[in-house]
Amino acid sequence: MRRYDPRAAPAPLLLLAGMISLQFGSAFAKTLFEQTGPAGATLLRLLFSATLLCLFSRPAVRLLRGHWRLLLPYGAVFTVMQFAFYEATSRLPLGVVVTLEFSGPLLLAALTSRRALDRLWVLLAAAGLLVLGGTRGLDDPVGLAAALLTGAALTGYILLGARVGRAVPGGAGLALGLSVAAVLALPTAPALGLPPLAVLTEPAVLAAALGVAVLTTVIPFSLEFAALRRLPPRVFAVLSTVEPVIAALVGLTLLGEHLAPLQWAAVLCVVGAAIGTGVGAASTPKGRGTDDGPRPDPARSPVPDPSSAPSDRTSPKQNGVHQT
Repeated sequence: MRRYDPRAAPAPLLLLAGMISLQFGSAFAKTLFEQTGPAGATLLRLLFSATLLCLFSRPAVRLLRGHWRLLLPYGAVFTVMQFAFYEATSRLPLGVVVTLEFSGPLLLAALTSRRALDRLWVLLAAAGLLVLGGTRGLDDPVGLAAALLTGAALTGYILLGARVGRAVPGGAGLALGLSVAAVLALPTAPALGLPPLAVLTEPAVLAAALGVAVLTTVIPFSLEFAALRRLPPRVFAVLSTVEPVIAALVGLTLLGEHLAPLQWAAVLCVVGAAIGTGVGAASTPKGRGTDDGPRPDPARSPVPDPSSAPSDRTSPKQNGVHQT
């Protein structure tokens, strides 16, 4: 009998499974908030994720010494992004936060493209974001600010990630960047509010945090790696734009976070704009409507070119992180 190889599954299905794993991990993290708070969950997630990535990629310490001027801001931006994301999801529905998070990459798409059509797509996305901000963000301005800060930090992370990918070989840059983020989180988390150490070190809490790290790091890496081997990067980027819908469905299913019809329409506006941006970029010849500046990461942004910037969701092969 022939043994089944999961890598034989259709590439879009693998990508879909990776995004579902990531959003399930994010939803699972929200269940930790009652015990650890957003800051505690962020701290544990960063510590476990950095440890897992370092075990897989085994980066040389000399790389940190040689590229600390680049890795320090890279890790700092990632720290801000993670703390802001978990703070936002503690206050707003997961689907709303992930949709608002797209504001940063879409703005970057508008600023780095010369195509007039891209401006129209961004206007469509802005309409959706304004609806979400008006329907949920005004009820919790701190949550809205945290979600928008996540998008801003994501944009900086994309730009810095492109430079890290060029300067540091393989997955070492990503692993070291996450390690810097974990170190920076140690003094940041107490300032944002932590429960007693005894709570953070409870076996059940540690096991849950490890599960979050696996769901948001190891599984998406493995599945997206397999998908990227068979999908053109631009197709990968366009398919990734369904993530806000997945986040909204996961939030509804696991957390009971209901969105009103108007909010669903806003989410679909952002998704449609992201798809339009990605498809338009794929059909535009290089040098005739886009520039050659840094390009965002595919798993966090719908704009081209996703292969240049490492992120906590790009494929392990791209970043030199080989999963088992």
